[in-house]
Amino acid sequence: MVARRLRLLGLERGEYLLAALAMGSTGVLVLAGAHKFGTEGLLLPLALLLLVVLLSRPLLSIGLVVGLTILCEGPTFGILTFTSQLYTQLYKYVTLLDVLFVVAIAALALDLMRTRRTLWLPQALKPPLLLLGLAMLAGAVVGHANGTGIRYVLVSEHVLAYLLLLPIAVANLRLNRAQLTRLLGGLAVLAIVKAALGVAEVLGGFGLSVEGTATLSYYEPAANWLIMVASLTVLAALLARAKPPLWLSLPSVLLVACLLLSYRRSFWIASLLGLALVLVLGTSPAGRRVLVQAIAAVAVAVWLLGTISFQSSQLPIAKRAATLNPTKLEANLEDRYRLDERANVLGEIRAHPLSGLGMTIPWAATVRPLPVEHEEGRQYVHFAALWYWLKLGILGLCAYLGVMLGSAALAWQAWRRGLEPLARAFALGSLAGMGGLVAIDTTASFTGVDARFTVLFAAQIGLLALIVRHAEEER
Repeated sequence: MVARRLRLLGLERGEYLLAALAMGSTGVLVLAGAHKFGTEGLLLPLALLLLVVLLSRPLLSIGLVVGLTILCEGPTFGILTFTSQLYTQLYKYVTLLDVLFVVAIAALALDLMRTRRTLWLPQALKPPLLLLGLAMLAGAVVGHANGTGIRYVLVSEHVLAYLLLLPIAVANLRLNRAQLTRLLGGLAVLAIVKAALGVAEVLGGFGLSVEGTATLSYYEPAANWLIMVASLTVLAALLARAKPPLWLSLPSVLLVACLLLSYRRSFWIASLLGLALVLVLGTSPAGRRVLVQAIAAVAVAVWLLGTISFQSSQLPIAKRAATLNPTKLEANLEDRYRLDERANVLGEIRAHPLSGLGMTIPWAATVRPLPVEHEEGRQYVHFAALWYWLKLGILGLCAYLGVMLGSAALAWQAWRRGLEPLARAFALGSLAGMGGLVAIDTTASFTGVDARFTVLFAAQIGLLALIVRHAEEER
């Protein structure tokens, strides 16, 4: 009995010693942080503790990156404007989101080493991601050869790194089928929340002005992409008679309203294309015959809208839809700019068809004069395939096409092989959305160029890979 008490006393003393060491170390960190960074340095111990937690839990780390990207809008959103601090540059192109992304990738790598698992990747993604890695290397080399510092040119590829690494990270998470279904449900909840905030943005008049008489919900592509894919997923679940829960099917009207109030013509067209693909793939042959008539009716309606002269008192949605008429493109200054930009970019590609210009090297307006100049406009191209070709050379063009085709093939496999109804609906909605994305990327460059959109798209590819992996393991 006495020996046992001594052992307990020794254990308590050991705990006291550990507590004293922890308190002393925390005090030293607080003092050092305050000396180096001022008042903000007082949070240094908390930041280090958070770093340890994130490095030990890859699912939490990756979920934090994707979740914050969904919830935190950029400066164009009028509600909760402080969330745009997530995208403030800390060093040149590096943002807080980039730091969290690096931590998430490190957490996944540590988990693989700790559990001695081999890195898994579906066959559909191996060639395109390999091509993308080689193209990034080529773009960095050419950009450096044309006068950009090596560190700066490597940092400029941080968005492409999302597209390269995040699908791999998500595909290698340790999730069972039930956890994956709950994760997809959580993403659906976030889409509904974003749609509600978007509608509130319009009703409160906080958004950007459009057509001079109204405000829009979301201008940036990330939220519109999330809401569009969520809408297509709900439709796919209804067509498959998967009986989606009421909390998912009832707010679908809110999703459609928010997407409509975004006034983004490219997403309107992509939504129609996605809707057509879901109906074609998810309905019977009799339903497909009706679908042809519906598509023809929509085309006629768009043409009629484009031929009507709208007055200022009419709805901004109708006025915006009228600009879908190709004959009105040159009357719009921004549409005219896109056409002139494309001519100049094609001129640069003809001059450098294999190597491209390299990362960070701006294109020159040598073919056509520009009607207006935009900040950083000469680093951007309103056509994703041309952006990859211009910045990464012919390897970049092949990588872009490979990523799009490989992602579509992966979505097809997940839809055909998926084990859970919600997973199959998500895969079909993703496949239809990717069909629409082809149209979107001909009017703007989002995939691998816009940071927030790329995070969501890359995570989506990784989730599709998880669905395929569970199907293969079950089989």
